[in-house]
Amino acid sequence: MRRLIICKILLTTMFVGIGFAQADPFQKGLDEFNAQRYDDAIVWFQKAVDAAPSNYSAIYNIGLCHYRLDRFDKAVQFFRDALKINPAYTNAWIQLGNALDYLDRYSEAIAAYQKAIEIEPNNGSAYFELGVAHYRKKLYSEAIKAFEQCVRLRPEYNTGHYRLGLAYLGAKDSNKAMRSIERAVELGITNGWAQFELAKLYIKNGRTDDALSLLLSATRLKPDLADAHKLRGDVYLDKSMYTEGINAYKEAIRIDPEYVDAYLGIGNAYYNQDLYEESLPHYKRVVELSPNYVVGNVYLADAYLNLKRYPEASSHYRTAILNDPKRADAYYGLGLCFVYTANKSEASAQLEKLRTLDAGLAAKLEAKIQSMK
Repeated sequence: MRRLIICKILLTTMFVGIGFAQADPFQKGLDEFNAQRYDDAIVWFQKAVDAAPSNYSAIYNIGLCHYRLDRFDKAVQFFRDALKINPAYTNAWIQLGNALDYLDRYSEAIAAYQKAIEIEPNNGSAYFELGVAHYRKKLYSEAIKAFEQCVRLRPEYNTGHYRLGLAYLGAKDSNKAMRSIERAVELGITNGWAQFELAKLYIKNGRTDDALSLLLSATRLKPDLADAHKLRGDVYLDKSMYTEGINAYKEAIRIDPEYVDAYLGIGNAYYNQDLYEESLPHYKRVVELSPNYVVGNVYLADAYLNLKRYPEASSHYRTAILNDPKRADAYYGLGLCFVYTANKSEASAQLEKLRTLDAGLAAKLEAKIQSMK
């Protein structure tokens, strides 16, 4: 998602007193920019530059137009040109950093943001963008420092608190992450992602009712957030609210028709109600989309096992084992297939493999084998 432009366009009044008369070309450029006709705005801003080559503001605005048009290389060029004329132009340093960030030139972007901070130490926006660049490089401790400065300078900036929370998540500090994202939500952030991330943290802390409320908010704010619908389905499933869970998973699939874990969730909703036949098409869809998905193969095999369709069950247990030789429940299920088909030697072979993986399952399988005639 395109990052917010810190200074979308310089207003005419901001040029008063810096030596540039506001000629018609510049104003026309502003009008075209505000109408989102960026190529036309470039033409007029260029005329302003032709009339006054040292008009760094017009040069900067050309850079903004290219930025809006995703021409980041050109944006970098014009921001640098504006800075050659006015090296103390803070917004140009910030926007230069943003354009470099989009080009994945993170080290250069960091240097640009640091220059903006050197010029204007209390610029919270510069600290925010610096934090984003550090975060992209997975430098979480540096990102935390930058975002902390951002929210110190802009305590009501909900996105700053949210991004600070993400940085804490990257640093594996879930408690501080929770507090920061909670603050973002308290301050009215409406991106949907904050509610989703906070819901995940609440689930880890056993606060499923609070998580469900947040997930409902997340999907209202961002209806196309498939992950939030899927997670809502998971919460409903944990509460044995199967109809609601299935509907939530279906919404995730509507958004992303190849959402493997949403199909898995529907399968689980039916399986948990002992509706094994109804679970099959959803588990089958999982392995169609992801043939080597271990969990999908095990769950499909389990459904076949409960339907006494042992050849199909055996096939999918074997696929699971092939992709994860330490998958204990797959050996257990395969062993059961052999028990129920009176193949004691093969069942015993699975037991030997299982002994080193899961003593509890091994004991259960051994009891089944001993009960064979």
